[in-house]
Amino acid sequence: MGVNRYIAAMLFTGSGCFAQTDSLSNPYIQKFEDKISTQLFILNTSNQFTLDYSQENLTVDLVPNQKTTLGVSVQYDFISFSFGIAPKFFAENKDNKGSKMTAYSMTLFPGRWMQHFDLIYQKGISLEAPQTTIYYSGLKTFKVGGSTSYVFNKNYSFRALAFQSERQLKSAGSFAPQLSYYYTELNGNKTEDLKGKSYFIDVALSPAYNYNWVIAKNFLVAGGISLGGGITYMNDEGEDETHFLSTASLSISLGYNSDTFYGGLYTKGTASNHNTESKVEMNDAVSFGTIFFGYRFNAPDALTREKNKIKTKYNL
Repeated sequence: MGVNRYIAAMLFTGSGCFAQTDSLSNPYIQKFEDKISTQLFILNTSNQFTLDYSQENLTVDLVPNQKTTLGVSVQYDFISFSFGIAPKFFAENKDNKGSKMTAYSMTLFPGRWMQHFDLIYQKGISLEAPQTTIYYSGLKTFKVGGSTSYVFNKNYSFRALAFQSERQLKSAGSFAPQLSYYYTELNGNKTEDLKGKSYFIDVALSPAYNYNWVIAKNFLVAGGISLGGGITYMNDEGEDETHFLSTASLSISLGYNSDTFYGGLYTKGTASNHNTESKVEMNDAVSFGTIFFGYRFNAPDALTREKNKIKTKYNL
């Protein structure tokens, strides 16, 4: 019996995220190819699940307890990566006994392509149903995967939207289709009551459109939206199912971006609906909002030389 069925059994029994000369070649984008951009951020994130028990007319939300993350991000030319933890000194993290939250991401920018990688680990989940809330410190979720996107408009900078390693000089938008692929696991083997493990693998193709609006010098408002579909393979304690998957995402950012300092707000939400025909339907949503502040400095000459060798060898 998988985790979702154990959850149902428990509830039904009443258990109570200096200008380069390259910009002259494109009046829409200013690049910082020989600058290292460092960034500190505060991120509120979670991978939340919803279980719909159609026959019992019951909806159960699986809500992670620790959400506020302190992180650091480093960006250099075509690569960006970040790492975050949820420290106890944030007020909303103090009372979550036994819970943990770790998030890691990395992004590569070979030409107009964007390759993104995510890893989210959560421990300590509350099950919320009408008039019932149960906290399980041993209930864990794990998500790993990524996405591959292509930007059609060379005048649009995705890096200016989310990573601030470029600056959009003139407003521009682009169609940017995305192929996403994620493995997600819900594990209750370390809990006293739930036990069992369920996982699903999602693959989806999503047409997307993004737009960067330059409202004033160094100030940007940006956003993106995508809608797509694909397939999901689910395994619930040995019982396999394959069904249609629908996905949607929305992102909005507001920021200041000068030659040296930058900062702003960025929020994004992604929802996946697993349209199963079984009596238990699982939906998956990842949401985050971040406040970030960053500083750029010249990269060491040795690092610049190695970066140029890589770009030349692989035609990036």
